[in-house]
Amino acid sequence: MRLNVVSLKKELENSFGRRIKSSRDCIQMVEDIYHKTGETVNSNTLRRFFGLVKAEYPASTSTLTILSKYCGFNSFDEIEQLSVSENPETTINKEEIVRYMVSLFRTTEIANNMEKVFYPIVEQTVVFLERNPSIVDKFQREIAKTSTGQCYYYEKLVNADRLNGYYGDGLRHYLRCNGSDEGKIFAHSIQVFRHWLTRNNEMLERHFAELLGVSVASNYPQHILGRLIAAKLYFAHVQGEPIDKILAEAKKYHGAIKGKREDSQFAFPDFELIICEALLLTGNYEEGNEYIWHGKYYLSSSGQDKNSLFNLWEEYANSRRPNLKKKKKAAVSRPVFHYSFAKKYYTIIKLLSESTRKSSRNQQLSDLIKETGYKRLIALPA
Repeated sequence: MRLNVVSLKKELENSFGRRIKSSRDCIQMVEDIYHKTGETVNSNTLRRFFGLVKAEYPASTSTLTILSKYCGFNSFDEIEQLSVSENPETTINKEEIVRYMVSLFRTTEIANNMEKVFYPIVEQTVVFLERNPSIVDKFQREIAKTSTGQCYYYEKLVNADRLNGYYGDGLRHYLRCNGSDEGKIFAHSIQVFRHWLTRNNEMLERHFAELLGVSVASNYPQHILGRLIAAKLYFAHVQGEPIDKILAEAKKYHGAIKGKREDSQFAFPDFELIICEALLLTGNYEEGNEYIWHGKYYLSSSGQDKNSLFNLWEEYANSRRPNLKKKKKAAVSRPVFHYSFAKKYYTIIKLLSESTRKSSRNQQLSDLIKETGYKRLIALPA
């Protein structure tokens, strides 16, 4: 029982995206549990479970069940399978597991704008890889050979928490299998972002140079065009160059994208999200706020959930420019984090948006910067 509880704590932190060290972490986990399971757990219960306060009695069976479901298990008993396996290599054939995982991507066909139904598969795949790091490189090498894997595992659902780790390193497999102009734009643009975050200007400039000789067409997918514009903004930021021409190019692409975009509950304004992120991180708050408006307007007009990542970036913009188009304070968005493989990154953004300078907040921010390597974010002007 005790060993199972230790395993459950580890699974909870993996699912949440970071260590649980404070009452604040427990409160945020409560929100995430509610979003993922529809169940409610008291934050004080979590505080006792993680040893932040003294517990006079163990967690109830119902609590353990909810926490287990949050981690992707049907019951607390299933945790035992992880606890008792001292040598997982004796019960799992890595080649067979990788073959099965890759087959999910290879054989799944995405029709029209129904691609969002595929996102949970990608998310659970990443969760599994986090638990089984020994198969990561093999999986990434094989998944890069599939068109679905290239599009969703690599391009659309960028693993922001591991961009400076196995995901970023795995882009070499993607580029080897997708040598098209679109593939080159994505791979080198996202590497520019990676090295901007880590303040590695030498590698940033090297990847940006690779973009200069690539042909670009306005009919490329919006997430590809968004990454290209973002890369140009990050490069200009490092070089201290004006961005007027980049903004004009972005406006041209944006016009073409809006002209052919359908009002669908399954579509998402990827271009606007990528551009507002790059503009805000590079200190262009008014311009970034404009793309936030475009993104939220599209979501509203197509009948989609307004609790999107645009809310997080709007909160960040308002924290940096409190007098920027003074608005009524937006309602707290739930969920704060959309995907388990971007929680560390978005937690950093959330913490940077808060005015408080409590030591617990600063320590949490410092820990996350150290884990991700995103030194540029801690240096952003307030």
